[in-house]
Amino acid sequence: MEMDTMESMASFPENQKSSYMAPKERVSIQMRLNRIEGQVRGVQRQVERDEYCDKIFNQLEAVHSALNAVGVVLMSHHLKAYAANTGLKNNNTIADEMLRTLTILVMRRDEEK
Repeated sequence: MEMDTMESMASFPENQKSSYMAPKERVSIQMRLNRIEGQVRGVQRQVERDEYCDKIFNQLEAVHSALNAVGVVLMSHHLKAYAANTGLKNNNTIADEMLRTLTILVMRRDEEK
């Protein structure tokens, strides 16, 4: 059973009134973002102190990796919510497989730097 484009778009979480994210997931993401905010403030202090660039780049890479991790968590939720809304059988398996592929791509992108 195929969905037409309008049905498919309507099932996307961004077209829903809320993300249906569990409070525990939301708190976890907020905690990660708070940590990242602190890391960014740390980078600002490093620049103000005119620290050696390699140290600053190291911190920037840590921020970048932390942001990627948040992105993976959000993408996981998005894929699972989308799969659930499509009514497909084995939707968690499909979402998990897509997430594994995305994680590999993000890791590969980080390694290519």
